[in-house]
Amino acid sequence: MTVLLAVLRALSRAIRRDLGTFGSLTVNNFSLFVALMIYGCAVSGVEPKSSYPFLLLLGFLLLFPLSSDPLAKIPPQRLALWPLSARQRFLLRAVSLLLSPVVWFTLFLLFKTAPPLALFFLALAVGVLALLAFSRRVMPAVPPVPPLPGLVRKNLRQMLSVLDPYLALVVSMGGAIYRFATPKPDPMALPILAILVGLALSTYAQCLFSLDSASGITRYGLIPLRGWQILLAKDAAFLGVLFLLILPLDAVAGATFGLTALASGHWPSVSSRLPLRRWRFAGGRLKFGVAQVLVGTVLAMGGPVCLGIALAGYLYSLYLCGKRVPFYGR
Repeated sequence: MTVLLAVLRALSRAIRRDLGTFGSLTVNNFSLFVALMIYGCAVSGVEPKSSYPFLLLLGFLLLFPLSSDPLAKIPPQRLALWPLSARQRFLLRAVSLLLSPVVWFTLFLLFKTAPPLALFFLALAVGVLALLAFSRRVMPAVPPVPPLPGLVRKNLRQMLSVLDPYLALVVSMGGAIYRFATPKPDPMALPILAILVGLALSTYAQCLFSLDSASGITRYGLIPLRGWQILLAKDAAFLGVLFLLILPLDAVAGATFGLTALASGHWPSVSSRLPLRRWRFAGGRLKFGVAQVLVGTVLAMGGPVCLGIALAGYLYSLYLCGKRVPFYGR
């Protein structure tokens, strides 16, 4: 029993540390945008109904990492070596489920609201687990992308291992449904939706090197590529995802916002490696996030001429920040 209690204490500490990694959401550009919407409604004395769909979307995406098995934090080889009987392993499995945040929230809904809502949330979490298990089996490898197939493929895999692209995907799908299912969609809504897609991705533009390991950073200094080419490979993955998502909406507005977000995000990406965990939302620096959102929105609403301005700013940022890659002298 002593060994079982020690394992449970260690597991609870690991879960508490893991929950702390979700704090990056507080400095994510999209969540700050939602918080600003709620603040504006609170100041005006209006119920923040416009923010509810975005809050539900953020909560749904957070279900994927929160629904993971707590025992998965223990390496299977190490768990198999621990001197636990079959009864103790069964108790460990049962008690570990109580450490899951999904179970906490289900119990909260059960006692504070209607039981059907709690059962619906629990069924949704189980469905998310089934979807994750299915995706691990059928998800194909990301194919190489020219002209830098190896680097772009690696960067694309890194980008798809955080939650920001999936947030942008859902926003894009909602915008596409609105455009093609509505008889007369508002033409001014399409660039705004494209900007929201870029906004969902923009924080990751500050964390382009955050998922690279120390050996990966060292390897950048050994490959026969200039700094701007390494940075361009990061941008190619970002712009490729962005272009596919804004294509059914407004390509000009979305591309303008995306280029501006990259131009503003290059400096924090190369000056320091911001903390970022896989299957979490990216967290950036507030001053660069404000620059990305404000400048990007103004230029995105300016039409094709502003697209040229955003492209020029991006190329200058690529040249300037490319000199700091691969982090010589650090």
